[in-house]
Amino acid sequence: MKKILIGDGGMGSELRFRGVEVPSHIESIWSALALTTNTKEIKEIHLDYIEAGAQYITANNYTVTRPILERADMADQLEDLTLLSISIAREAIKESGKDIQLATSLPPLETSYRADLVLDRSMLEDQYAEMVGIIEGKTDIIICETMAHSQEAEIALESIQNSNSKKWLSWTLHGNRSNKLPSGEHIKEAFNVTKDLACDAYLINCCGANMVTESMKELKNLTDKPFGGYANSELIKTINDETTINAEEDHWKSATTIDEKAYTGEVSKWLDEGATIIAGCCRTRPSHIKHMVQNLVN
Repeated sequence: MKKILIGDGGMGSELRFRGVEVPSHIESIWSALALTTNTKEIKEIHLDYIEAGAQYITANNYTVTRPILERADMADQLEDLTLLSISIAREAIKESGKDIQLATSLPPLETSYRADLVLDRSMLEDQYAEMVGIIEGKTDIIICETMAHSQEAEIALESIQNSNSKKWLSWTLHGNRSNKLPSGEHIKEAFNVTKDLACDAYLINCCGANMVTESMKELKNLTDKPFGGYANSELIKTINDETTINAEEDHWKSATTIDEKAYTGEVSKWLDEGATIIAGCCRTRPSHIKHMVQNLVN
């Protein structure tokens, strides 16, 4: 059996579960606010995921981008907040005493799931290059994650071609259309745009757990590289409609919350398809990771 790599779960949603203020990801800076107000809680969450069995954790830099920080007149803190997120995660790893890998995010520069808000090519290139310049040499893995459009994914992955870190690419299928990015592109189309770039693993994240299940059937036929997913703790009733205005609205139209057991049940299907990287995204908690580890790995 192939070795399974276990990641952590949600950060922004977990901060909110614990009573920390996490403002709107659409209008404000979401989990980045906690870097200025609740660093202790961020470290505790990292430690709880490690204790649950995560073998890699992701720094809390998901909304630390210039366009998002500009919403709070904080763009000048891009480097400081990015380095702080990495430092907090490193402290947690050291405190755990375990051999844990650190991942750092190359996220959407604007609001997640909004393919229509993806910046133009030159701005993507400049801003991703700036972010990579800050994190290079300080992380084991760089995840280009929650990519909603092929151009966004292509340029994010291009920006780390010379990185010494492992290079991961993760698309989101947020919405309610099987194997479709918010842009409307099929996962095969998105993969073909980036297939000639160096990449160490391909993933699907931040969508219904059952949507990740369906996408594993596609990924296993597209690549010989490691693949996997990390989903939200929901199941989605999918449709075949070819158009969407707002993927997030579509997601919530038919989302059904699932518990740890049901989440693990979906993840087991990913493993059956050959996935070797499994974790959680929004609204998954340390208890989800623990349940996965106890039932799928141990």
